[in-house]
Amino acid sequence: MERVWHPGFRRWAIAVGAGAGLLLGSHLWAQTPRSGGLAGLGGFGAGDEETSPRLHSGAHGEVLRLWQRSADPRAGGGAVFLAVAQPQDRWQTLLEIRSPEKGVTIRDAELAVGPGNEMAVVYRWWRNQPRAKQIRLARSDDGGKTWSQPAAPIDTEGKAFNPRVIWGRGKSLVVAWADERRGSRVFDIYARRSPDGGATWEPEQLLSRFPEILSNDLFARPELVGDGQDRLWAVWVGVKGGRSSLYLNRSVDAGRTWTAPVSLTGESSSVFAQSVLRAGEHLLLVWHDRLGSYDRVYAASSADGGVRWTAPARVDHLPPEAAIHASSASALLAPDGEALVAWQDARNGREDVFVARSADWGRTWGSEDRRMDMDDAGTGVSKYARLARARDGRVALAWDDDRAGHEAVYVRVRPAGDKAEWGPEVRLASPGPKLASRLPWPFWGADGQLRVAWEVWDHTTAMSGITKRIDGKTVGAGAR
Repeated sequence: MERVWHPGFRRWAIAVGAGAGLLLGSHLWAQTPRSGGLAGLGGFGAGDEETSPRLHSGAHGEVLRLWQRSADPRAGGGAVFLAVAQPQDRWQTLLEIRSPEKGVTIRDAELAVGPGNEMAVVYRWWRNQPRAKQIRLARSDDGGKTWSQPAAPIDTEGKAFNPRVIWGRGKSLVVAWADERRGSRVFDIYARRSPDGGATWEPEQLLSRFPEILSNDLFARPELVGDGQDRLWAVWVGVKGGRSSLYLNRSVDAGRTWTAPVSLTGESSSVFAQSVLRAGEHLLLVWHDRLGSYDRVYAASSADGGVRWTAPARVDHLPPEAAIHASSASALLAPDGEALVAWQDARNGREDVFVARSADWGRTWGSEDRRMDMDDAGTGVSKYARLARARDGRVALAWDDDRAGHEAVYVRVRPAGDKAEWGPEVRLASPGPKLASRLPWPFWGADGQLRVAWEVWDHTTAMSGITKRIDGKTVGAGAR
C-alpha cells in the first residue's frame, strides 16, 4: 500500500488504485445471516476482512448495503459487494466485484442511484506489479438485477484513486477522482462525464486548474453533491504554498463544464474530513481545521446554490486554551434550515460525543455543545458518531462506546417536531468476549425503519490478528 504524507493534510493519504473482473448477473452470491443482525461473510483471516458498511436508498425506497472485503494489496484478493435488504435483517446480494487476476486488489467502491432505476458502482482497481491504479465502473439499468462492466477504465493514465460518482439529469453520470499523473506523488482532481449512463465518456476535465501550480502543490479527496438535474458541486482539499484549503467547482450543465476552483475556508491552516450537503438552494460545508494547535470543527454555508458563501464559522465551543482535538465530525442539513453536527472530543477527560445545532442553515451554531453519550462524562470512550435524518424529520445518532469493555454500538433518536427532545440511549450491539462493535452507519429507510450497520472486530486471535465482519440491526418504524 502506498501511503503519502504531506504536512498540509496532516493525515496519511492512502494512494492506492483498484479494480478487476465482475461477476455478472442477479443475486450471484448467497449470504448466511449471522446471529444478532445483518448477514456476513465469515471464514476469512486477518488481512481478509469485511469493512466499511454503508447504507443507501434505492430508486424505489429499498435499502441497499455496500461494503468491501479488504486484503493485502500486494497479493490482491479484495472484493466489493452490494446487497438489498430483506425481511428479518436478511440481505440479498445484487453484485460482487472481485478479480480473478493474481496481484489485483478491488476496494473503495462508491454507489450512485439514478433518477430511474439505474445504479452505478465505481471502484479502485489496483495491480501491484506492474503498477496500475484505475477507476472502473459497474452499471445496472434495472435496479441491480443485471450488471455490465465497460471494458475500459474511466481514467486514462492508470494513476487514479478516491473515486466519487453522481447522477445528473436523465442518463448523465459524472465521476471525479484524485490522480497522480503529474508524478512525484502530487495529485490533481479530475472529472469525467458520461451522457449515456456509462456506455461512452466525454474527455477528462481537470478541476484543480490554477494559473500557477508549484511542484509541491497537491489536490485530493474530492466529494460530489448534486440536485439530480443539471447542477453539480465538487469540493476537495488543496494544498498550495504549504497551506491547505477546501476548493469548490460548480457545474450547471450536468458536468459538461465546470467553474474555476474557489477557496471556501478562509484563513485555513490544515483542513481535512470535509462533507458537503444540500437542501434546495442551500449548501452546507463542514470540515476540520487546525488554525491553532488543535483540530476544531468549522462550517460555511451558501443560500444561492454555491455562488456565494458565508465566512467560516466555528461549530464546536471548545475554549481556545483546551489542549484537545475535536474529531470525526458528521453533519446533516434539513429542508427547514436545521443543521446538526456531531463529533467527539476529550474535554471531560476521555472522549465524549457532542452535537451542535444551527437553525439558520449553518450560519450560526448556538451557544453550547450538547453531550450525547449518557454515561458519566469522560469515562467510556465514545467516538465515531454519525447522524441520519428520516423523511418525517426524526433524527438518529449512532456511535461506538467502550464503557462496558470492548466497544458497543449505541443510538439515540430525536422525534420529529420543533420542540422534540432526544430519547434515551439504546445499546444495539453488546460487547462480547474479545468482540467489539465499531464504526456504526445509521440509515432511515423509506418504510420509516431505522437500520444501523457496523463492523465487528474479533480479537480472539490477539491484537495483532484482528478479524472483521459486518453486523447490524433494524431498530423498527417505531424508533423514538
